[in-house]
Amino acid sequence: MQFFSLFSLKEWLSPALSLGLTVISVMPAQAGDPLALPEPLSLESLMALPVTISPQVQLQQAKQQQALALIGQQQSVNALELNVVGRLGWREFANETQENHQLALHVGKQLYDFGRQNALTEAQQQLTKAESRFGVRQNHQFQLQLMQAFFNIILADYQYRVQNESMAVAYVTLDKAKDRHELHQISDVAYLKRQNDYEKILLLRSKAENEQRRTRSVVANLVGQPQALSDKLTFPNLEAYSQRSLPTLEALQQQVLSNNLQLKGLGLQRQAALSQLQGEKVANNPVFRLDAWGGQLSSYEKKYEGNWRVDLSMQMPLVDGGLKSSAVAKQKAQIQQIQAQIAATKQALRDQVSELFFTIKLSEAEKKQLQLQADYADLYLDFSRALYENESQTDLGDSMVQLSESNYQMISQQFKQTLAWAQLDFLSGQAPSFKKPAEIINHEENYEAHIQ
Repeated sequence: MQFFSLFSLKEWLSPALSLGLTVISVMPAQAGDPLALPEPLSLESLMALPVTISPQVQLQQAKQQQALALIGQQQSVNALELNVVGRLGWREFANETQENHQLALHVGKQLYDFGRQNALTEAQQQLTKAESRFGVRQNHQFQLQLMQAFFNIILADYQYRVQNESMAVAYVTLDKAKDRHELHQISDVAYLKRQNDYEKILLLRSKAENEQRRTRSVVANLVGQPQALSDKLTFPNLEAYSQRSLPTLEALQQQVLSNNLQLKGLGLQRQAALSQLQGEKVANNPVFRLDAWGGQLSSYEKKYEGNWRVDLSMQMPLVDGGLKSSAVAKQKAQIQQIQAQIAATKQALRDQVSELFFTIKLSEAEKKQLQLQADYADLYLDFSRALYENESQTDLGDSMVQLSESNYQMISQQFKQTLAWAQLDFLSGQAPSFKKPAEIINHEENYEAHIQ
């Protein structure tokens, strides 16, 4: 299958081409920047950028760090305490003012609280693991966004090619109509119709031109370099996805439900809520502590206080105003909420997997149909070119547009299939992967993405 561009027929369409090559300048990435986008830009080099350039990834990492800090904070409740206590004081005793100073070393530890702090610490550890799962999921989601955005640039470039060639053909048609109108061979109505048709196609070309710039801006913004709009791209090697075999729908659904990171994170949140509930249930149980002091316990240490003191104490609330019961009720409601989220997430995942499954299943039939369409467009272009070279009446321009449109449809179908597989990987807790380096392959070997 061959790719032909309108640029190869300058003699036939030179007036139109003079209108079709408006180049928008872009600001390249600064040299020496380790995160600068290479030129030409490949999908693999884009995916190799550190995920930490994404603000969403940074936000999730901050949540993980906060969760880790809370573990340490929770564990400190049962840790050994060592501190110095001091006091400059005076008191009234036996109708006289006396000094009451203190300077001592204090050692203390909470001995037993019926497992409350252990349960709360376990809950925080589970929440930290959940944030870790959500962090990995966010990394994968960012890479999926990069893949989608890269594909959109290529599709925008091919769509511009189609619209640019359509505009050139429409311009030639309008130019001929203008000559015929000046010779009074066609009516004003017919001529205005040609003008209207040309303006419609020119508008579509302008939209396609804007889409080229917009899709590049999306990628540049995603990687944190809004001014670094890539001029040229290499067509990605997607064999890692195109050579896959499709399992059954039931097998895919089971795989996703077993490995989905969102579900795993929710499961860990449920375990955390259960541990938190266990801790709240024993909130009003006695708490035993051991404390010891050594040093100058008062200004009269030899007469009243001595030099050391050891306390084994117990504290148990008798009336808490309903604090414990409300805390327990709150945790039970939290568990019910998470269980509902898990059930809803499973339902949504089954639907997503079903949609992706049938998208991939249908893609083979689409590929076959589009290949036949491309073969027809290729042969029809050869036929039109032969007529053109023999100076016969021909619709060579239309046949070129038809071939370009066929190429666009084939590429769109390939990207659609690849993204469906990549989304299945994402739902299964896996990152997008490529087994082979990027290269310009097969019928895309002449692809050059020009910013227009």
